[in-house]
Amino acid sequence: MNRIQFLQHLKLDYPDAASAAPRRKFRGGFAVKTKIEPAGVDKRTVEIIFSRGLPEEPIVFVDGPADSPHRYRDGNLCMWFPYDPPEARWCRPDGPTALLGHIAAHLIKEEHYRQTGEWPGVEAPHRRSLPHTEWHE
Repeated sequence: MNRIQFLQHLKLDYPDAASAAPRRKFRGGFAVKTKIEPAGVDKRTVEIIFSRGLPEEPIVFVDGPADSPHRYRDGNLCMWFPYDPPEARWCRPDGPTALLGHIAAHLIKEEHYRQTGEWPGVEAPHRRSLPHTEWHE
């Protein structure tokens, strides 16, 4: 799915979504912003960045509380292990609605963590040798 198709599909389910210039650090790709309201979580603004170097690995920033064991140092979400099989992570052909579903699920898990101190679900090992940004500890 290319950029234009991604944006067209995104607008079908999220009409307020807008294309945005990626943050300076991620020049050469494209970004979109929209709002989501996962069950049990306040409405959040989501910024999804596709960098030119790693178009299959979106970088996702979300406003609101950031205390989570599954965020990179710069605050972007760590939703899956980048080398997981396709069925365990988002892939471009899945489309924007599936990506926003992954983001919503991650935010629900973060909220659960903030309330209980426990992360629900599977956790990948944390190492520094992974791509696109500094790995969290």
